[in-house]
Amino acid sequence: MFGGQRVKYGSERNQFGVLRACRRPATPQPIVVFVHGGSWATPYNRWVMGLLVRDARRRGWATFNVEYRKLGRFGGGGGWPQTFDDVRDAIELITEGTHGRGDAIDPARVVVIGHSAGAHLALCAVGVSGCRLPALVVSMAGPTDLEQISANGSATVDALVANAPEANRWRLTSPVEMLPFKVPVVCVHGEADTTVYPWNSKRLVELGAASAVFVPGEIHVDALKPKSATWAAATEAVSSTFQSKFS
Repeated sequence: MFGGQRVKYGSERNQFGVLRACRRPATPQPIVVFVHGGSWATPYNRWVMGLLVRDARRRGWATFNVEYRKLGRFGGGGGWPQTFDDVRDAIELITEGTHGRGDAIDPARVVVIGHSAGAHLALCAVGVSGCRLPALVVSMAGPTDLEQISANGSATVDALVANAPEANRWRLTSPVEMLPFKVPVVCVHGEADTTVYPWNSKRLVELGAASAVFVPGEIHVDALKPKSATWAAATEAVSSTFQSKFS
């Protein structure tokens, strides 16, 4: 494996991802696109997914760890639509095969894993995208109903969606308003999560938009630990998808 190649999907400073794949694979590799969380804001960045990226590579998967424009003084001008567009464009770079590693990546076996705010952005990307889509999205502890979260008093959500037109604000920014999704979705959520409550994933299940695994006793940050049951459930879904696409 090589250390990682920065691949740009736009001209702004934060419009890139780090691609890791075998130099000369015997066959094109399946790839996991990682979208980090952190309240859509600085100082959080792609490094929060570092341990999961390492574990994915250990499993023989190529990885693309996405950075994007975020809220905050040093966020690069994030919010709607910039943050949403960035994640969609980053995913399309991989699914469309325009990343410059066409010999190494199998475009039929692309899975997107997002955590927290990153899961929300991944869901939004496949909710509106008209391009070649990934095979699966795994939402780990993702917020799905931004209107409800805003009503509960989230200044961060309000800042994220502030520039979206009021008449259809939630249709443009909230996953539950973008149904049906155009790809299979698996939600994995710790039952003890008090940062993004499990009802967010349950809503998608109730609406018939996703399947879900609810992990007893695990909290929001456990998803970022390779030995957690949350991550085990996520990788099981990914492995199953890759195998089905290979057969």
